[in-house]
Amino acid sequence: MSKTTNLKTKLAASRRFTFSGLTRVASVASIGLCIATGASAQNIATDVGASERINIAGQLSTLSQRIIASACNLNSGITVRESQAVLQISAEQFTVISDALLQGNRRMGVLGEETRPRTLQVISSLNDEWGPLLDQATATAVAADDNAQIKALADKSGPLLETANILVSEITGQYADPVALLHADALLIDLSGRQRTLAAQMSKDVCLIASGINVEQAQADLAKNAKLFSDTLSALRNGLESVGVRPPPTARIEEGLQFAVEEWDALQPLLEQAQSGASLDEATRQRVFFAFLGIEARMNNVTVLYDKNSKLGL
Repeated sequence: MSKTTNLKTKLAASRRFTFSGLTRVASVASIGLCIATGASAQNIATDVGASERINIAGQLSTLSQRIIASACNLNSGITVRESQAVLQISAEQFTVISDALLQGNRRMGVLGEETRPRTLQVISSLNDEWGPLLDQATATAVAADDNAQIKALADKSGPLLETANILVSEITGQYADPVALLHADALLIDLSGRQRTLAAQMSKDVCLIASGINVEQAQADLAKNAKLFSDTLSALRNGLESVGVRPPPTARIEEGLQFAVEEWDALQPLLEQAQSGASLDEATRQRVFFAFLGIEARMNNVTVLYDKNSKLGL
């Protein structure tokens, strides 16, 4: 059997599983797996969890957007049980990851406390911004239609994301040490991780548009984020030598990216509908919310695979 035929067979099998598994409970459960599971760093004398730190720092960016998407859907009475669960999971994950970056977490492959003053400063700033936003998000009432509250959350999401992205940049620059983590591997982990954040941003954008909140800005953000997601996915899937992005280094990463391509392509008609200003009914909004959770989880799996692959040459 040729490599192409074998890949198509696996894709077909995965497609059947994905469609049968897109239930509400499975969607929420899958997003609960988005904490990195790097456990190999302790076996490498020179590695203090460089790739794991980059990976989980990127998840803080994702959580800053996912929690607002969840609160927005909860406020509109969309897929209430799942929105509440994802909101709670996001809050718990943020605390776990922030603590791991500060104090270390051997289970997550992050070894030792953070000591660099600049990194500590950015983590402190991020936590200071996160606290009030979290309190406001968790106070969201079911089907409250309190658009003023969601607008306030949305207005805070940009500065919060900016601080989270600064942290990713600081940690990437700090830990992309050729002894423990090649720059090319750090770039792949960073880009793949940013896809998770873009998925959460687009989920938020669609909910804001459908709720009539910051519509023009949300439509502009959705167009920008969709293009960036598509361009980055293409670069990861095919390689882009001009900017140092290598093609997928393993078959599992290649397959994971191909699954993401198909899931992304299937979502395009719904994004076009949101961009056009057409009304989105409850079923469509549920489908978009679950689809982006699925893409986020898919890209998280790919990011963890990039993380593991980065250690093979050490």
